[in-house]
Amino acid sequence: MSARMTAIYYRVAEDLKEKIMTGKLLPGEMAPSESQLVEAYGISRMTVRQGIGLLVDGGYLYSVPGKGYYVAAPNLDKIIIDASQDRFFGQKMKVTLKKVDVVTADDTLAAKMETRAGEIILRMQLTLNSREGPVALDCRYLPYRKGEPLLENELQYADFPHIAARHSKVVLARSQFTIGAVLLAVEEAKALETEPGTAALCIEQLLFDRGGKPLGWSRMVCRSDRYVMTGVAYPYAERV
Repeated sequence: MSARMTAIYYRVAEDLKEKIMTGKLLPGEMAPSESQLVEAYGISRMTVRQGIGLLVDGGYLYSVPGKGYYVAAPNLDKIIIDASQDRFFGQKMKVTLKKVDVVTADDTLAAKMETRAGEIILRMQLTLNSREGPVALDCRYLPYRKGEPLLENELQYADFPHIAARHSKVVLARSQFTIGAVLLAVEEAKALETEPGTAALCIEQLLFDRGGKPLGWSRMVCRSDRYVMTGVAYPYAERV
């Protein structure tokens, strides 16, 4: 496809998106037909379909077989949380690499990594600090690979998915988050400069390859008096 045709079908998508976002096309209303768009833009039906396809993928339009395309109702039920480090905390954090060592997997760790209890696992411990002091303790676990060096600078500053992908040398296919409340253990409380048994927010992240095999597990506990989680809901998928 020529660059001109590519630009045109994006223009079709952007023009229709603008009408939807400004209320000129309301949820439930029928979008212009393929024939109308072909005539309006002077392009082929295939090019028009590509532009409409972008809007369908983005959740702006839906198809009714035999009738055409209609404007979808905005969906504000899906909340987006940016898990990249600075955006996750809403500020620049000072990251300190406390420890890199190997541990023997207990039943909990073995279940997370889908390995047997007693397996050797690589562990990294980091603290994330704001001006007020420590905010979070992040413990990251990866399969132990003898002779596979990990750069300290990368461990300290790179996001966990990047480290896991580089360490495993495979493409990450899925990331699963679990969020809940916990009481800090003695070691966690010491690292966060608070009292054992203090309530904290626990955020776990499991990374998987295309076959569904876990490639890494992260367990981060955050001081509840220094961190508040914020998410954003957009009316559409914002893919266009």
